[in-house]
Amino acid sequence: MATLQLTRLKKRYPNGFVALHGVDLSVAEGELIVIVGPSGCGKSTLLRTLAGLESISDGELTINDRRVNELEPAERDIAMVFQNYALYPHMSVAGNMGYALKNRGIAKDEVRRRVAATAELLGLGELLERRPRQLSGGQRQRVAMGRAIVREPQVFLFDEPLSNLDAKLRVQMRLEIRRLQKRLGVTAVYVTHDQVEAMTLADRLVVMNGGHVEQCGEPMTLYAQPATRFVASFLGSPAMNFLPLTAHQGGVVLPNGIQLALPFTLPEGRAATLGIRPEHLCEAASTTEGAILEVTVEMLEPLGADMLAYTRLPGLDEWLVVRLDGAHAAHEGQRLSLTFSPAHCHVFDAEGRRVAMAEETDAKVRAVQ
Repeated sequence: MATLQLTRLKKRYPNGFVALHGVDLSVAEGELIVIVGPSGCGKSTLLRTLAGLESISDGELTINDRRVNELEPAERDIAMVFQNYALYPHMSVAGNMGYALKNRGIAKDEVRRRVAATAELLGLGELLERRPRQLSGGQRQRVAMGRAIVREPQVFLFDEPLSNLDAKLRVQMRLEIRRLQKRLGVTAVYVTHDQVEAMTLADRLVVMNGGHVEQCGEPMTLYAQPATRFVASFLGSPAMNFLPLTAHQGGVVLPNGIQLALPFTLPEGRAATLGIRPEHLCEAASTTEGAILEVTVEMLEPLGADMLAYTRLPGLDEWLVVRLDGAHAAHEGQRLSLTFSPAHCHVFDAEGRRVAMAEETDAKVRAVQ
């Protein structure tokens, strides 16, 4: 096992484009870090700099307190699992898994022992003589993982390894990766654009945007307490609802005139954004005190156990998405009365930073039409 330390890591290409803007990150022994973000955010570039496939323009990368900036990939003792598996088509499963060991001059008996043990671990014992073309996508991915495991490296890197698999197989394989990582106790960095993979696999989650780390922490902490509007919008499916607002007389006012007394401190007249997740909006009972938002259902999306209702508030263009029970008798054109708790509200300033909630978090939300 190993520790990783990234200190102000930068990547600048010859044309002047900066892909990484001073990334700071610590990875503990045996930890699984997942890096997530949209296309072009720098997550794959960051992984390639760790592997030595991209040079580091500035900053420092250490593995077990040893600076490795100038070391070649083979000298870093890192194994990488690629998106496209990168298997040799003319070699058997056993040949692919043992190729790196053979090149390092390891004795044939030891190569066979490691390959057999790893194949047993991954359920590939009966497939060792097959060629890649004779394997399913999930089996090929297991071979690619096995090729990394037999090397017994200090660090494992995963570059979107499940993106070529169908939805059902992705679920199975991410559970398998998590089980293996915990069983082997290895340090791993995993890159994906899939937020479900990210949330379910990570010990800690790193959300990147534009070459910067937006936020790093435990997955549910980032989900419940996003530091920026970007993080709030990226994590969660469906995405968080956002409504424009203005600070007004100890509360906020929406563009359609609805005033809400929320426990957030903002200067009078300051523009901001209110965020509420679909699962935190619920139908108001006749005895409900506090905010009542009257909305109209414009579209329904049945998902089985759940149903998503796409609604609008009068005078606003923004969707207000509500997660309802799948058996709900909602229909298009229906009026719904919605309420929510201030504890589940997020307010972001004009720069997209989360505004801290005042101490009176249990205060009721009041609405005045």
